[in-house]
Amino acid sequence: MEKREDLFLEVLRSLQTAEILKYLILIGSWSQYFYRIHFNNSAEIPLLRTLDMDFLVPAGTRLKTEVHIPELLKILDFELVRHYPAGYMKFVHPDLAVEFLVSETGRGTGKPSEIRNLHINAQGLRFLSLLGNKVITVKYRGLKVIVPEPAAFVLHKFIIATRRSRKEKAARDTAVAVELGEFILRAEKERKKLQEIFQPLPKKWRNIILASAESVSPELHEFLTQPSASKK
Repeated sequence: MEKREDLFLEVLRSLQTAEILKYLILIGSWSQYFYRIHFNNSAEIPLLRTLDMDFLVPAGTRLKTEVHIPELLKILDFELVRHYPAGYMKFVHPDLAVEFLVSETGRGTGKPSEIRNLHINAQGLRFLSLLGNKVITVKYRGLKVIVPEPAAFVLHKFIIATRRSRKEKAARDTAVAVELGEFILRAEKERKKLQEIFQPLPKKWRNIILASAESVSPELHEFLTQPSASKK
């Protein structure tokens, strides 16, 4: 795991040196690495550092520089792999895999989005706007890493847990949502953010979250069903 963590940080340093890290949002399980730092290294923050390192390219991003991502990652021994028939790009190393994503709207096209300034394409996935709309920046070892607000991360985990085809992944997403969600309920500022992000969501999204949370965390379910909870 230490070797994987070193490579993870090296990828971030390379992107920051190339002046593009500031345009990207680190999502997925590696966000938890920075949540623990954000919350004063609290051991209560679940750490689940998987093989996949995912970056969200926010909608409307206008890159002011051109960087050849495939070449940049090749220096770190990543190999470019294309997943067909769509042709999505993924960068694979024995210890880590890097992928770039965009938020999919409507029915989607089923085709990758070209990001020409970075010489890559990005896969579109639903519900990623939830992660991209509310973010924080965490400073660590000279890095400035943008990650979703912890509250947004929790809500997103509850949604995608219901969409997993593999039960073990669904269980993992749910466990992270419960652990991190119940942790942030103990901080007034974070409780308020949880309500502020949850309440404006589309009704269908809120219903998915509530149904997902009901059987695994009565505490979170009760909080989210009370619109005035953030004022208490």
